[in-house]
Amino acid sequence: MEDTSNVCTKTPTWQNCIHCPNLLFTTASEFEKHIQEKHSIKEGSIILCQYGQNGICSALQFGDLRKAGFKYHIRQHHLYNTDGSENWDFYSSSQNIPAVLNDPNRGKQSNFFTKTWGDSFIDRVEIYPSPYLPEITLLHFESYCKKVAKRYRRHCQLKENAPIKSKTPVVETICEVPSIFYEQSLALNDPKNFCKVFPGLSDSVNINTAIRSLQETLSTYLDVIEMKISKQVAQKSDAFFHAMLSHDTIMEQMARAIKTVQFSRKKIIDVKQNLTSSPIKLISLTRINHNLNNVHDLLKLMGTVQQTQPMIQLLLSTSDYVAALDLISSTQKVLSSRLSGIQAFRHLSPQLTEMKRLIQKMLNDEFSRFIVADLNRSQADPEELPERDKIISIVSGILRLKEFDFIDNFKIEAMTSIQATIKQSVVEIISEREGNTEIVLRGSNTDTWLLCNEGITFLQKVTPNLVNLFRRILSVTNVILDVSQMSDVTGNDSEDTWTQAEITSLEDKINKLISSLSDYSNERCANLIVTRTDRDYVFSDLTQLSKLSELIDNFSKECEEITGHNSNAMKLALRSFAMKYIQNLHLERRSQLTTALNNERWKTADVPYELQSVINKICETGEIPSLLQYDRGKPDGKFFVINRENYAVVASVQLLIKILLEYCDATKQSPDIVQYLVHCMLELIRHFNSRCCQLVLGAGAIQSAGLKTISTSNLALVSRSLQVILWLLPLIIQLLEKLHSKELSLNGFNSIESDIAGHKKEIENKISLIVSNMLCSQLAGWDAKPPVPSQTFRNISKHLVKLHEALIDILPLDQIRKIYMRVHENFKDKLREQLGKMNIVANGSPQHGIVTSELTFYLQTLKTLRVINDSDPEDNILYDIWLTYGKET
Repeated sequence: MEDTSNVCTKTPTWQNCIHCPNLLFTTASEFEKHIQEKHSIKEGSIILCQYGQNGICSALQFGDLRKAGFKYHIRQHHLYNTDGSENWDFYSSSQNIPAVLNDPNRGKQSNFFTKTWGDSFIDRVEIYPSPYLPEITLLHFESYCKKVAKRYRRHCQLKENAPIKSKTPVVETICEVPSIFYEQSLALNDPKNFCKVFPGLSDSVNINTAIRSLQETLSTYLDVIEMKISKQVAQKSDAFFHAMLSHDTIMEQMARAIKTVQFSRKKIIDVKQNLTSSPIKLISLTRINHNLNNVHDLLKLMGTVQQTQPMIQLLLSTSDYVAALDLISSTQKVLSSRLSGIQAFRHLSPQLTEMKRLIQKMLNDEFSRFIVADLNRSQADPEELPERDKIISIVSGILRLKEFDFIDNFKIEAMTSIQATIKQSVVEIISEREGNTEIVLRGSNTDTWLLCNEGITFLQKVTPNLVNLFRRILSVTNVILDVSQMSDVTGNDSEDTWTQAEITSLEDKINKLISSLSDYSNERCANLIVTRTDRDYVFSDLTQLSKLSELIDNFSKECEEITGHNSNAMKLALRSFAMKYIQNLHLERRSQLTTALNNERWKTADVPYELQSVINKICETGEIPSLLQYDRGKPDGKFFVINRENYAVVASVQLLIKILLEYCDATKQSPDIVQYLVHCMLELIRHFNSRCCQLVLGAGAIQSAGLKTISTSNLALVSRSLQVILWLLPLIIQLLEKLHSKELSLNGFNSIESDIAGHKKEIENKISLIVSNMLCSQLAGWDAKPPVPSQTFRNISKHLVKLHEALIDILPLDQIRKIYMRVHENFKDKLREQLGKMNIVANGSPQHGIVTSELTFYLQTLKTLRVINDSDPEDNILYDIWLTYGKET
């Protein structure tokens, strides 16, 4: 809805393109052609106009035009601009119907459809003045108006009184003089110039008239020129007359200036001849001398470079490899800098590079030969590094080249020497075997393993040889490290100086070399010693394993002291082998112990002197010796003598003690192996304890060994045998804590010790229970009547005597007394119960007297057996029953 009440005026807009401001059009047709070619898209017969802002024509409301109406579209909408402003679009509207309809502040409008469109369509909103701006009145401009008013009035007065200058107009006749008359050289002999100066003279019929006309023309030209000259003089008259007045003065000044310049030039010439020419010549001669010296030095340098190859050969003949390499490097540097571009030396640099490669190859070969000769020397040669100067020279040359591949060659040769040393020791050992044994050694592996104690012999032979070989290897590596610290090797120039990273890399390679050689030697020896577990390749007892472990520890310790690297290959292999061997041995020993227990008759067995000799040494020192030695030559004894006390034991406990001592002799192993040995010990002791309990307390020996009954003597032997085990356990713990105080867990010994002590107590209780039951069975049929002593108490005395006879040769007297005191307490309880049934009290009656006589006989038997002391008062024993019974009644 646009207000069209005003008259629209059209202004042309085809002179300029809004997209191409640099183009100007003279006609409207050119503008039409430009829009059709540059600002439209043709799609078949349809042309889309793009002349407008953002490439969109605002007059195209429906998209496209046919080709026939495109020119009409351009003439209608783009050739002229209505009202001198842009074409109206919906953005030009002052009011927006959606905005009016959606105004949330207006609410629902009742008269919306009755209004007419225009400026009054919406209500006017009064805009209040801003509270942040001050209110400006005419008073603020009063001072300014007063000041400007004064100046304005003065300006008007001056303008009115100004004189009016009138200029007389000069009427000039317009006559242009041809440009040829203004040229500096007017050659009339040139036909072209002549024709221009005298036009039509040669073609005219009336020559006089032509000449007259030409003369008038030339006169006119002359007048014009004179008029211009006079006008120019009139304009510059002031300057002209001023110049004429000062002409003489200027001429005098110019004369003086000319004289001054001539004098200055003369002085400059004198200075040039006397002060400048000679120094300049001197400078030139100095430069010439310097250049000649440079040429002379360059010729000398060329002569020196020419002698480089013979000098290199001379240095190589004296084994001065570092000097030869430095000479090559410095020569190549000179050739690339000072002698660059000299054709005579164009082939010298490649020759030196090839010679450097040959020196590198020669150094590697020399180093390999030296290493082979040094490492394969006789073991009897005490010198660690012969020809030290030679190896220093070789290593210096190699390090000067910054080539570290020689360390890999060194490693290969060292491994070959280690392998040869090991093979030699193996051949010497195998050759000493009985019988014909074919020896097959191929490559780096061996097809022959060492038997039993041959591993011990092998380590005894190979350890000093390998240690000596490692000393030689370490001597070479020390030389390499020492040479790497020399300044003539690491370089003094900034280009050839070794960096800290290169030095560190070399040290790391050396350390890795020593570590790998140490690991290699340990692995090779481990593969020979502990790879087989067949019967022919294992040890006969744990003593050999301890010896082998000791040798391996010594070997590893010496290698670590020399190389500074701890290699665990042999220790790990020994651990695996020892675990398997100990496991097999333990199964065998456990089987032996089980067989011995099953066949045990539970009678006193003679003690071999070999075992007793070890027990004697343990008693003397108070600890288990680190090396057990069994003495022979004396007869066997009937008892174990421990700390001057006899111990009657069964044969199976002797076997257990031998096995435990054998395990103790093998505790000089690594903590892991010893921990497994501790486990085996505890298992054997538990097995012995539990099996004894099953066979004796459980009466299993009646079936396994064919015993008729389990007697008190059998029980006493088991108790005494367990006492021997209890005596040995603290000594085993002491030995293990001494050798491996922190690495082992010995908690199992405490539990097994408490188990054995409990078993021993159960046996004593069993003995007491057997005798107590016998006595109680006798008291059940007893009656307090003559004769005294009665047959019941006689039988009780016989049982007590038989028990004493069964225990006296097995248990110590203190332990027997404890058993009898327990039996005695049970007897008193039973007797007290029997007296209660019989209603006998301590009232001096005949029955009381009979009971007293019976008890006296009973106590006399106990005193005879020495199970109670003679010093004990009888009242405490005889009347304890009556007193207690009286209290109960």
